[in-house]
Amino acid sequence: MRILFIGDIFGNTGRRVLAECLRTIIEGKKIDVCIGNGENAAGGRGLTSNLFKKLRKYGLDIITGGNHSFSIPDSDIEFMENERVLRPLNFPPGNIGRGATVITIPDGRSIGVINLQGRTFMHEALDCPFRTGKAAIEEMRKSTPIIVVDFHAEATSEKLAFANYVDGTVSAVLGTHTHVQTSDEKVLKGGTAYISDAGMTGPEDSIIGMQRKQVIRRFLMQTPVRFEPAEGGPMLNGVIIEVEDTTGKALSIERIYERVTFHE
Repeated sequence: MRILFIGDIFGNTGRRVLAECLRTIIEGKKIDVCIGNGENAAGGRGLTSNLFKKLRKYGLDIITGGNHSFSIPDSDIEFMENERVLRPLNFPPGNIGRGATVITIPDGRSIGVINLQGRTFMHEALDCPFRTGKAAIEEMRKSTPIIVVDFHAEATSEKLAFANYVDGTVSAVLGTHTHVQTSDEKVLKGGTAYISDAGMTGPEDSIIGMQRKQVIRRFLMQTPVRFEPAEGGPMLNGVIIEVEDTTGKALSIERIYERVTFHE
């Protein structure tokens, strides 16, 4: 199975990148399943029902989330019950939505996806992603050997520690959240593909998606500043993982960094 994982989709620019080129990439790279982190799709914070439908239309099979999964109006939250959209599994019990799903693709093969959020340098007081994730993996392996984990976290050490903790039991542990693509893609000894951060799909001419002057002012003045999404330099970041169907072990992981030209 060939899996395309797309790094944090940021605002209008990120959505337009997918609208213009995702289908071409899926066909050209012979992708079987496309997963993308969509927690920043709505103006840099959150995801809405309408945008969820658009991302699915562009070609995403499953959309994962993170600390901004609930940065949406309460009246527009029911879509999070859909099996194709995830929020971190280790949010407290009782929250709407799910953190894990298994889908079957048209040729009959199945894939499981788990969404977790780290705790180091993150504001939310969440359940332990290691224990929560391990239990979910053990249960999911009863349904499919192919499992991808989106580990949404700030600290590289926490992401890499989790990947080594579950090495050999999942196909991939893919980091998200920092919006800066790392160059440490590898297949661990047990057969789990890993990258500390898949990067960002959105405006490269920015500071992790936001307009540069506003972010710089925030650091200089140390007072609240309204951040607005940048628009320039559209790019797509992500990884392609090739997985052995019967064992679920990763055969390879390839980093993608493409600059995109919009067609007017």
